[in-house]
Amino acid sequence: MRLACLTFACLAAAAVTVGACDGPTAPERQLQAARLKWERTRPAAYTITVARFCFCTQEGSGPVIVSVRDGVVESRTYVDNGAAVAPTDAGNFPTVDGLFEVIEDAHRQEADAINASYDPARGFPVFISIDYVREMADEELSYRTTNFQPR
Repeated sequence: MRLACLTFACLAAAAVTVGACDGPTAPERQLQAARLKWERTRPAAYTITVARFCFCTQEGSGPVIVSVRDGVVESRTYVDNGAAVAPTDAGNFPTVDGLFEVIEDAHRQEADAINASYDPARGFPVFISIDYVREMADEELSYRTTNFQPR
């Protein structure tokens, strides 16, 4: 009887382990759920402030107000001085959809550490932290979003 219980326990543990390899990880499931929530609650127009934290210039880190209508960026302006973001730096300040793409790309690249948290009501990313290579310095990247306003 004891051997049968031990065998069952080992088989159950193996099944859980194998099953875990087939499906998405918890962070990937959270990403999928957040993206679905965003798709259901996305307003036609919104503004969001995006700050980027990296080993980069001030122009590349912001914070920047991103204004979006029907999925298209209307403007990107620096919070500090109201100046428009140069086209060369525009990609550093993504829309909500672009932030989801940043997270998905990090998963595709198998980054060593990916942490993200999402707005509980609308699902958009409020914080993203990516360490692509744990042993390498200065390649980490983070985003923080604030002041989301549907328009």
